Amino acid sequence: ISTKQPLPFASPSKLNIICLGNTLDSQFLEATKVYQKMLDISGQKGQLFIPKAIENVEFVKIKKEDKYGASNSKEDDVVKVEIPFAPGLTRQSVREMMERVCEMNYRQFDAILNCGSYFKLECPVLIWPPPLPYTSTDAMGIENTRHISRKIEVCGFISISDIGSPMSVSRHLLMPKTEEKPVAVKNEKLMRSKQAGEYLSTDYERLEMEIKNFYAKGETNSDDEASSHVAVSDSTRESICVLLHGALKIENMAALVLLGDNWYGFIYSYADSKKKSNMMLTILPPGADVIPWLGDLRLLGTVEDLMTGEAVTGFPVKPDKRSYSQNCVVWIKQTGLQSDIQKVLRHAKKLPEKTQHFYKELNRIRRAALSLGFVELLEGLSCIFEREIPTLPPNASPDCALQLKHAAMEMKKFNMSRDMKHSIVPFPTKYNQ
Repeated sequence: ISTKQPLPFASPSKLNIICLGNTLDSQFLEATKVYQKMLDISGQKGQLFIPKAIENVEFVKIKKEDKYGASNSKEDDVVKVEIPFAPGLTRQSVREMMERVCEMNYRQFDAILNCGSYFKLECPVLIWPPPLPYTSTDAMGIENTRHISRKIEVCGFISISDIGSPMSVSRHLLMPKTEEKPVAVKNEKLMRSKQAGEYLSTDYERLEMEIKNFYAKGETNSDDEASSHVAVSDSTRESICVLLHGALKIENMAALVLLGDNWYGFIYSYADSKKKSNMMLTILPPGADVIPWLGDLRLLGTVEDLMTGEAVTGFPVKPDKRSYSQNCVVWIKQTGLQSDIQKVLRHAKKLPEKTQHFYKELNRIRRAALSLGFVELLEGLSCIFEREIPTLPPNASPDCALQLKHAAMEMKKFNMSRDMKHSIVPFPTKYNQ
């Protein structure tokens, strides 16, 4: 495969190829070899799926004939003859192939969400899409692969505004796992019997159910009714997911969870629309000091743990000034870059009075763009300056157009504009001489 081909993909991905055809066809077999070679060369972590050759066998009943040619109607004298057909693309083979595809790529990830030592604050959950293994390389060049635990423990709660937007490995949907289990019951009173208690995991749950039924009102006295099988759904039982989701949504907080040995994440409520919200899991990189403004996650505590008279400082620490008022730039969000560009344009419209401020901000943005490898920003600023020249008001100073044209030309110079040590200086005019 040449370098002009789109494989491998730039982003982490997996390429699966599903081939539908007759396994005895020579052209189909040659095509599968080409697809497999493409997967091997591209380095994509995928697989080639081919329908298995299922041999269709037809059983034909042939009656035995005696030596005189007369047929016998007895069942014992009937012989089944197998007539095999050539294996091909059948509904059964395609179904089995798609089952293998789903088993390999769409297997659900089951886990247990635990929130405290009380037995009710624990329930099975589904994480979708399944978390991928995290592979890291140490200083010696040895790769280490880690998997998240099947038990997710809630360590505490923190405000979403304090978390900010930290670097994460992946984000997933967190849903409660519900399964319907058939339980034989006689009536409401039989919920206290052994049959109804079979689906209860511990003695504490059975005891709690008995206490609830004892104090429940409106119990029927018809003990002689025939027993029937009903489906008891887990959705009718208490779920920590519902309680946790509602609390996080109302309080606008997130739950800090432990995903493994020294590996943390956050659970929070995310609304994709005004009416529907989902519980999300953000997996952080392994380690306790992965969010700089929070510090070591193992040392986080409550406000009650502070000493008397000790001041409480919020985090993350926010700067008092905007990004364009500092030597460094903050372009994490699009608004930060837009603010810096608008600041330069405001100075440009006030030339020649703001000549020094204009070139100071322009050189600051230029150095930041070069340090980040954002050379397209220099070309974009040059085009913006050229478009601003015809739109200048009639009462604008002639130096304004000269300085904008000079700045645009300097930004286009490849050798000088790519040098970090080089600074763009004002164009000498009568005003600034």
